[in-house]
Amino acid sequence: MKNRWKIVLTLSILVLMIALAGCMLTSKTEVIINQTHHPLGLKPLPRSFLNWWFSQVPKFNAKADKVDNKKPLTLIGKNADIINTQRLLTSPVVATIPSNFDLRDYGDITPVKNQSSNGTCWAFSTVGSLESALLVQLGPTGIESKYPFIFNSSSPDLSEQFVAYNDTDWQLLANNRIAWQESNKDIGGYQFFSFYNLIRRGVPLESDFPYITSSQPWIKWNPQDNVWTNHLIKPAMTLVIPSFDQFRNYASYINTIKSALEKYGALSVDIEVHSGFGVPQGQPSQGWTYVGPKEVSNKVNHAVLLIGWDSDWKYNGVDYGPVWILKNSWGTGWGDQGYWRQPMITQSQFDNHSVYDWQVENSYMWVPYFNK
Repeated sequence: MKNRWKIVLTLSILVLMIALAGCMLTSKTEVIINQTHHPLGLKPLPRSFLNWWFSQVPKFNAKADKVDNKKPLTLIGKNADIINTQRLLTSPVVATIPSNFDLRDYGDITPVKNQSSNGTCWAFSTVGSLESALLVQLGPTGIESKYPFIFNSSSPDLSEQFVAYNDTDWQLLANNRIAWQESNKDIGGYQFFSFYNLIRRGVPLESDFPYITSSQPWIKWNPQDNVWTNHLIKPAMTLVIPSFDQFRNYASYINTIKSALEKYGALSVDIEVHSGFGVPQGQPSQGWTYVGPKEVSNKVNHAVLLIGWDSDWKYNGVDYGPVWILKNSWGTGWGDQGYWRQPMITQSQFDNHSVYDWQVENSYMWVPYFNK
């Protein structure tokens, strides 16, 4: 069974090449200028992966014009150096799962942040998952012991600017030796790479490398001191939950997600955000539940955090049934102070493979793992 799921991950790791969390729509592939800063040294992806990648991208681009944008092509990742940093979760990891769970109740999620006008949702989702993983897996005492430079062990604050600057998207660029592939252009990101970058590069503190809220067509290099390289947090690996269609059993799938949230921390997920996503006019923001767009509209891929669930959510006279609780990166003025709920996939949807694009179950789910 382990070997089977290893193959599934290998064959599926680059699913939906619009990429998890673009946060914006792009009309065409842009020419990307390589970064000029490599403060941690040149850290290329494994050469075998790059050789394969650049041999596949022309095929993808050639076919992309002929397919429906709603059904993007799938490329297959084959590199063991990256795959070996990721471990699939395909069954529940705790025996008892509560009816309701919210990481906020345990202080295991950091405050809502604001990506502002930049397409950096993927970086906020990646860093938010890392911060939550620290709290859930190590706790304040463990954080103080392992990372004494974190000022507030009850609420670690790490740098989204650094993660966004070291962007690796499917639009990789090679020099004539296929030596590097990262770009600081604000073109969106992909969790397959951003979580791998947590391991190979780490993340400094927000105070060392603060986020710039003004528009950044090119993400700026923004260190505030000369000691940030001594403040890097690096997890040991990434835990990955495949999308719903790679599970045979509905209950096992739902409980795998729930148990991972409880044991490891907030999960980075992606959804399709349609026009008008937000609290409808006249509806209360407190307890707001999103049940999908009224009609198919302009949409963009968006990365958020899954932080909990309610097995039978009732609010304002409406019974919504089982819902997920999610955290956005658009500040506390959006939604329910930056949070919202939305329905879980149903048994019928699971059986019929009829999940909506705004539901999280279409997504792979990611969370860092620390060796204690």
